[in-house]
Amino acid sequence: GFDLQRTLEMDPEFLNTDGEHQHDDSVSSLSINLPGSVDLELVQDWVRDLLREKGADIYRMKGVLSIYRAKQRFFFQGVHMLFDGTFGEPWKEGEARENSMVFIGKNLDHAALRTSFEACLVSEEAMAKKLSSLRFAVGDRVECNTREGWLQGEIIQLMYREEFMPPGMVAPYQIKLDDGVRIYAPADSDMVIRRAT
Repeated sequence: GFDLQRTLEMDPEFLNTDGEHQHDDSVSSLSINLPGSVDLELVQDWVRDLLREKGADIYRMKGVLSIYRAKQRFFFQGVHMLFDGTFGEPWKEGEARENSMVFIGKNLDHAALRTSFEACLVSEEAMAKKLSSLRFAVGDRVECNTREGWLQGEIIQLMYREEFMPPGMVAPYQIKLDDGVRIYAPADSDMVIRRAT
C-alpha cells in the first residue's frame, strides 16, 4: 500500500503545493488510444516501473484497458505514486477492444510512454518472447511448493488458463503431480516451482 513517510523520504516536496497553480511549460498531457489487448503481467510491470521512475511527475492518469483473456474492461486511475485499478463492465460480443488512457504531468516523454505501453500489447512476437523466457518446458520434472510442502511432478502445459482464475491471469505452468493431481504454478519463481532434485 501507499506509505506517506516513504514517499516523503523519496520526494520531500511531494506535499508542497506552492507553485502548482502557476503556468508551467513543462506540464503537458498525453492521450494514448490503441486497438487490441494488453498482457496483464506486462501492464503490471509497466505501471510499477512508471510509478517508481516518474510517479512524482505524474499529476493524473486514468484510462480503460483491454486485458488479454479478460471479459471485463479494466478501469484505472492514479495521482502521483497512488494507483488504483479494477475490472468492471464486460466487453460486448463482437465489440472492438481498445486501450484508452490520459496522462497529465511534468516533463512527460510522450514518445517513451507510448512506446513502452505498446510493448504490453499482445502479439505473436510478444507471446513467443514470453514463452521463451520460461525456465521449464513441457515434460520437465519439477518440484512445486504446495500446502503439503514440496511435491514432485511434470510440466504438462505452458501458459495455462482456466475460467475460475482471476480476469487476465495466465499461469506459466500446469503441473501433473506424481500422485496424479493437476495444479498450476502462479509464478515462474524458485519460491513456487524449481527443477526436481
